[in-house]
Amino acid sequence: MATLERIRNKSGLLIIVIAIGLLAFLLGDLMSSGDSIFRRRNMQIAEINGNSVSYPEYQSYVTELEDYYKLNSRSSALDENTSYQIREQAWNQMVQDIIMDEKYEELGIAVTADEIYEMATGKNVHPQIRQMFTNPQTGLFDKAQVINFLQQKNLDPNANFYWLFLEKQIKKERLFTKYRELIKKGMFVTTAQAEAEAKAKQNKVDFDFVVKRYSSVPDSTVSVSESEVKDYYNAHKENYKQEATRDVVYVAFDVKPSDEDRQMAKEWIEKSKIEFENPETDAIQYVNMNSESNYIDRNLKLDQLSSTLQGFVQGAAVNEVYGPYLENETYKLSRIVAIKQIPDSVKARHILVNDPALADSLFALIKGGANFAKIARENSSDQGSAINGGDLGWFAEGTMVKPFNDACFENKKGAIVKVESQFGIHIINVQDKGKPVTKYNIATLERNITFSTKTNQQVYAQAAKFASQNNTIEKFDEAITTDNLVKRYGRSIRANDRTVNNLQHSREMVRWAFEADINDMSDIFEFGDSYIIAFLTGAKEEGYQSVAAVKGSIERRLRNDKKAEVLTTELNSKKQGNDIAALATAIGSEVMSANQIDFGAFQVPGAGVEPALVALATSSKTGELSNPVAGNNGVYVVKVNNVTENTTDVAAELSQLKQSNGFKVDYQATEAIRSKAEITDERSKFF
Repeated sequence: MATLERIRNKSGLLIIVIAIGLLAFLLGDLMSSGDSIFRRRNMQIAEINGNSVSYPEYQSYVTELEDYYKLNSRSSALDENTSYQIREQAWNQMVQDIIMDEKYEELGIAVTADEIYEMATGKNVHPQIRQMFTNPQTGLFDKAQVINFLQQKNLDPNANFYWLFLEKQIKKERLFTKYRELIKKGMFVTTAQAEAEAKAKQNKVDFDFVVKRYSSVPDSTVSVSESEVKDYYNAHKENYKQEATRDVVYVAFDVKPSDEDRQMAKEWIEKSKIEFENPETDAIQYVNMNSESNYIDRNLKLDQLSSTLQGFVQGAAVNEVYGPYLENETYKLSRIVAIKQIPDSVKARHILVNDPALADSLFALIKGGANFAKIARENSSDQGSAINGGDLGWFAEGTMVKPFNDACFENKKGAIVKVESQFGIHIINVQDKGKPVTKYNIATLERNITFSTKTNQQVYAQAAKFASQNNTIEKFDEAITTDNLVKRYGRSIRANDRTVNNLQHSREMVRWAFEADINDMSDIFEFGDSYIIAFLTGAKEEGYQSVAAVKGSIERRLRNDKKAEVLTTELNSKKQGNDIAALATAIGSEVMSANQIDFGAFQVPGAGVEPALVALATSSKTGELSNPVAGNNGVYVVKVNNVTENTTDVAAELSQLKQSNGFKVDYQATEAIRSKAEITDERSKFF
């Protein structure tokens, strides 16, 4: 008992010790996991329906698409524009995957491995797979080729990646097809609907109408209260959603060549002329080593030369030099490399192969008198010409790749030659040649007029001085006027915009705008050949526009509704039986006419887009003055003069309605789900 009592007495202390130990453990775990939590938050690029998406998850989409693009285009690098388009495609694909996968799981929609295999080798092969494995000789789908590819794809990383990518895409397509078909089957069109639609289109009406416009009622006579504005706003709040945007003002200091820069370019070209016109100087090599643009080996007719050179080449000899001359802000010297008598076009046929041994064998056969067309049809990998026996028809000089072009234009009619290009080995038969004409081969040495480092530094110093002296929005505005500068505006900039207006590569300015506070001044940006200083002047956050921001448009709408009541009363009071001309005179308006208008008309001549007027005219009785109806621009009264009945096909209308519903599902199903999804886009933190 004594031992038990001692345990009881000390248990309180033991519990405290254990509690402290547990607390320390939990705090330590929280701190370490907290670092992970904060790190993940910092790496979050999106939140979609409550699902946090990290930068690495998004980047995996981007990398996959980049690899697929590179494989398809056989390129190892992507330019900035392509990279941007791929990131956008990856974003849209990722969002769609997340929101649609939720729907598929909710509805129990799935695609099995057997279905994928059936789409690859079964009766209804997916179009993309069919295209990939169609025999070019027979034009028929080769199932055995698919099976062989699937068995061997793991031996080739590129082939395996390509297949996995394709498999993923066709699986997504099949999932969406199943989802889409479920919706379509639920969108039943009744016969009554088709009959009503046919009846609406059955009649075309000719009618007169008068309008009393809202502008005829002074705004001062119609009041709209604050409570009415708020009530309307609350009832239509979804119409006032907005995305986050920023507004900026900025000034640009453009860097342009100075007079000194222009003189330097002119002096350079003048000094170069001595060596360039020396007959011992290799003009082509000199141009390639010293010019702004490389030499282009082309033989040009007189009318293909610039007007500047046309007068020079006539009567000039090889190695003569023209210039210096100024053209498109570039100083130039042009030297005649060669004057040739070359036909303007030739007629040829060819066989394209990639195996050198096969090329040698076929070349020997043709030289020995074998049938060129037959060998081309059976062996050429250029399927476009192979079907015609390799015939390429007539083509002008410069149309084909250079090795091929030179072989055709420099050899005699009837020649059989073999050349190699980036496409493979060509066996060429020059079938015919046009009449020779005089052509000129010219090497041009160019020196662009560009700004120097000195000029660039001077403009930067000017921008830096402006920034230091005008570091508030008030001083900025004052300096713009005083210094006679141009104030530019960047309005409604979105977080993921790539540029502001037409400023080159100005993504940095977009990111700054979303990090700055109102009236903050930016650092000096360098975009293209300009230095930019900007101020943030406006910021709208994602959500709903405020009542104050939309008050003006709501007041106009409510004011027009009240004006419509006033005008309706006036029109009713001034009716004189069915005399529309008398009504027009009474309200100080004129009678207008419209003919052959049916219920589906988009607009009415003289009135514009007025659905209410179309509905009024097509539903009114002939010969009677209608009741007034409010439209977009005013209140209308019509008098139908004539109704032309057309024969309508209810069955055709039923089919068209079903087809229309199908199109709506195809193009709006995903968009409707996406519009309801809660998507937080944080890509601007990373790009």
